[in-house]
Amino acid sequence: MKRLILTVVLGLALITLFCPTGRADEFVRGVYPATPPSAFTLYAFDRDLLGAWNTPLFAYEKKYIPEKYQDLPILGGWYGQGFVPDREALMGSGLKKAFMVANSYFNIERIRDALNEMGLTLQTAPDGVENLPQTFRTMGQVFNRPERGEELAVYAEKALTSLKNHTDKLTGVRPRVYFAMSADGLATSCPGEQRSNFIAIAGGQNAMICDDSIKAGRPRISFEQLITMDPDVILAESYALKKEMDSGGRWGKLRAAKEGRVYLLPRGPFSWNGHPTLTTLMGARFLANALNPTLYPLAIVPEAQEFNRLFFRVEMTEQMVKELLDPSLASDE
Repeated sequence: MKRLILTVVLGLALITLFCPTGRADEFVRGVYPATPPSAFTLYAFDRDLLGAWNTPLFAYEKKYIPEKYQDLPILGGWYGQGFVPDREALMGSGLKKAFMVANSYFNIERIRDALNEMGLTLQTAPDGVENLPQTFRTMGQVFNRPERGEELAVYAEKALTSLKNHTDKLTGVRPRVYFAMSADGLATSCPGEQRSNFIAIAGGQNAMICDDSIKAGRPRISFEQLITMDPDVILAESYALKKEMDSGGRWGKLRAAKEGRVYLLPRGPFSWNGHPTLTTLMGARFLANALNPTLYPLAIVPEAQEFNRLFFRVEMTEQMVKELLDPSLASDE
């Protein structure tokens, strides 16, 4: 009898040691994210749920992510160009639960069936900027963390409301924004796509015009097409590209460059272009302020500090945020 009591006490002690709530948690380190945005969203919601990554992390992402999370296995996932998970690695991982932010880009039921065949059950939450409050509340219920879900949902509601109130007041033609992607800046994103929908939410319009002949993803244009497009504002995806634009050369021919309306879109831990969707909450407000600073005033440094603290548990100093906005301020530049 004494041995039984001792065993129970030790068991309860171990539960308390590994689960701060004092209860066993079936989700800790046990959830496979079916797509890259699902991985980043799960990491933001509660990084201790994440059981794997889909793709290797970029250096700028690793800068803000502790090593123990960087070292999680990379099991692949469903994303562009027909990529699917590594079936053998996923089945051998021991993971039994999967999560996905669900959108129209993917056949959810086909993914669910494939995961079921591999022994995993799939839980979903809605994707889309307008659905972010619901996304977080759904995750709160699914993962038994309603307080966390509500905390993130309230932040999202406030951010989205501020943006809607701003755009509702805008009159006249909205600034045309070209989102310069890839190393040479000649890949971009079509209007309505997740990578660039923050432009419209911020009160701008995507300068890229797409028709049915242009494939989704990162369509490429020529520099001559960009000159003809003549955007009011250019957003650079990377610092190296922004530096090239600032140096003059052919970029200096563009009106946006001549008028000093070329901006670097920050990225840390993840890009503010809405990949995952939740980073739209920063990217859209950053752009709204850049496009209309008097109509949409934003104290970007404290806001970025709060955002990264809340979503990514990163305590950023004022200097760190300034370097995020302008990497030339970094001491190693």
